[in-house]
Amino acid sequence: MDGVVGWKLRSELMVRRRFKQILEDLRHRRLIDLYATTLVAFIFAALLLVGADLPDSVRWSLLFAGLGFLLLRAALANHREERFLDRSDYDRTPITDDLRAAKDVWIFAPVGSNFLTEERCDILRRGPLAKDDGTVRIVVLKQFDPGDPISEQLDALLDFPIQKAADSLRETRARLASMAQWTVKGTFAYGEIAFNPGFSIVAVNPHSPGGYANVEFHGFRNDAIRSRMHIHLTRDDGPWYTYWLDQFEAIWRSTLADPS
Repeated sequence: MDGVVGWKLRSELMVRRRFKQILEDLRHRRLIDLYATTLVAFIFAALLLVGADLPDSVRWSLLFAGLGFLLLRAALANHREERFLDRSDYDRTPITDDLRAAKDVWIFAPVGSNFLTEERCDILRRGPLAKDDGTVRIVVLKQFDPGDPISEQLDALLDFPIQKAADSLRETRARLASMAQWTVKGTFAYGEIAFNPGFSIVAVNPHSPGGYANVEFHGFRNDAIRSRMHIHLTRDDGPWYTYWLDQFEAIWRSTLADPS
């Protein structure tokens, strides 16, 4: 009897967790195609159970549609390696096209010189900042001197640095200050933090369908910037996608709370 009761409790907990997961997916608009197909399948199954006479063409269409979605979902699940990338992915799939079409862009980059080039800054001007509801938020580190410990840390990350981190950051901050003076339709803002968390974030349309976030890890030692690993996250990645968006929001809030 205890075994039966325990099995029922485990089953109830499993159902509750599954139902909670479904609600979470729907709230974040994940796997909508799969849930929609499943719902239609249940409706037609219920109609068949109560004796509804459905044409064979409808039955076969439903069967193949469901099979197609399941195969597509399986194919996408088997391409996890496409989420684990390095800087060469920006060559294969230029992010400039996404920036140009974006409405909202979030960027956290400790120094920012590698990503915030003149070309990309101009694309931000002609892309999201050219839209009435477009927004661009950027966070970099506070300026430091070449002898500062944080400067030594950043300089030591690369075996073959081209420029000192302090000099690169100075150029980036000057570029951001110039961008803040632009007359644009959208909203541009930038902030600074004094702590380097060891990663960078670029989020494009983070709360819209098709949005994503690239998170790059700086590691301990790299021969060059291009060798750094980054992961490509979307809504389908569930809590981890939300986690990294929240990380950016926490960084942004810290810039607003800093009186300096």
